Amino acid sequence: MQSRRSDPTRRGFLCRVATAAAAPYVITSSALGTAERPPASERITMGIIGPGGRGRAVLGAFLADPRSQFLAACDVDSQRCAHAKNTINQKHQNTDCAEYRDFRELLQRADVDAVVIATQDFWHVPMAVLACKHGKDVYCEKPLSLTIREARDAVTAARRYERVFQVGTQNRSNANARFGCELVRNGRLGDVRFIEVGTGPTPTPCHLGAEPVPDVLDWELWLGPVPYRPYHSGLIKGRGWNHYREFSGGGVTDVGAHLFDLAQWALGTEDTMPVEVWPLDPAKHQGRRVAYRYADGTIMYRRTPGDDIKFVGTRGSIDMVTCAWVNLSFAPKELARETIGPDEVHLRHSENHMANFLDCVRSREKPAADVELGCRAVIICHIGNIAQWLGRPLKWDPAKEEFVGDDEANLWLARATREPWRT
Repeated sequence: MQSRRSDPTRRGFLCRVATAAAAPYVITSSALGTAERPPASERITMGIIGPGGRGRAVLGAFLADPRSQFLAACDVDSQRCAHAKNTINQKHQNTDCAEYRDFRELLQRADVDAVVIATQDFWHVPMAVLACKHGKDVYCEKPLSLTIREARDAVTAARRYERVFQVGTQNRSNANARFGCELVRNGRLGDVRFIEVGTGPTPTPCHLGAEPVPDVLDWELWLGPVPYRPYHSGLIKGRGWNHYREFSGGGVTDVGAHLFDLAQWALGTEDTMPVEVWPLDPAKHQGRRVAYRYADGTIMYRRTPGDDIKFVGTRGSIDMVTCAWVNLSFAPKELARETIGPDEVHLRHSENHMANFLDCVRSREKPAADVELGCRAVIICHIGNIAQWLGRPLKWDPAKEEFVGDDEANLWLARATREPWRT
C-alpha cells in the first residue's frame, strides 16, 4: 500500500522510535511484530464510525485480522464510543485509541488509512464522500445509500479520489452464494424463468412524538443530513429508524441490498439494471409486492416478508436463504453435486469480506463488493420502493439512472438535505 505517512517503511518506523528514546526497550515486541502480527509499520491504520449494533460485529471482524490497527472510534453516543474504545485497546493491548463524537475530526487525521462506516443508512454517503476526499479507503455497511443520487455520488467520489471502497454485502465473500450464482450463470437451471426476492417491508412515514434527549447522545449530529425531528427512543432502540421513510429504505434496502446484488451476480447484469418496475397486489400475487423486468425479458419479483432469493429455470431451481449464513436448496437435488468446469464462468473468489478489503487496500485493486456493485443493487431496491409508493408502473433508464418521461417519479431520485451535509 502506498501510505500517506511520510515514511511508511519498517526502517523509517524504527528510526522514529529510536529518535524518540535512545533506550532499546521502548521498541516493543508489539511494534516489531510477531509471527502472528505484522510490525506496526506494515499494519493498516483504521477508524470506525458508528461502532454500535452492526458496527460492533464489523469492528470485531476487523480486529480479528492482525493487519488492522484501529486508532480511533467515533459515535454520537458517548457510551457506545467508550465501549468501542475499550474493545480496541484491549485487543491491541495499548491505550492508543482516540474517541470522537464528530466524525469530521477523525477524518482529518493523516495517520488513518481507512475507515469503517456502520452508521444509519442516511449517513453512509455523506460520510463516505468526505472520507474519500480526505484520502481514506472506505468499508461501508449496506445499504449504500438513502437515495438513488447518493448511491452514484459514492461511486463518483471513490473514482475521483482513487479510493478502495468496499460495501458490506458479505455474500460476495461467501462460497455457497458464489456456487449458487455460478450454477445460474453457467446455465445449470436452463433458461431463467423468473427470480423471486424476499425482503422486509417498505418503510412508512415516521409518526413518533417527542421525548427528552439522553445526556449521552448528540441528537443534532445523529440527524445530520435528514430533516429535523424531535428525539424519540423508538428511533434508536433496535434500529427503529429502519422502519421510517425519512431515514431508510426499510426492510427492502436492508435485506434487498444483499439479495438484489446476488441476482445481478447470477444473471451477469452487474453493468446494468432492470428497465421496468411495477407494483403488484400481494393478495393476488402470493405476497409479491413489486415486479421488475430486465431488457432481455427476465422477470424478477420482490415479496414480503422474506430473507431469501430463488432462481427458477426451465430445468431446476435454487433457493438461497441468507439469514446469518447462505443455505442452498436445490431442485433437483442433484444440482448440489454439480461442478464448474475450467472453461466455464468462474465468479470472483473471496472467502472473507474484511480480509478482502484489507488485501485491496494493499494492492489497490477493486474489492469483491466494489462500490459500483453496491450502487446498482441499492438502486434496484429504491426504484421498487418508489413504484410501490406511487402505485403505478415505471420505466427505468439504467444508463441515465432516471425514470423515463416521469417527472413525478424523478422527484424521488434525491431528497432535501440539511446544510452542511450535501454531497
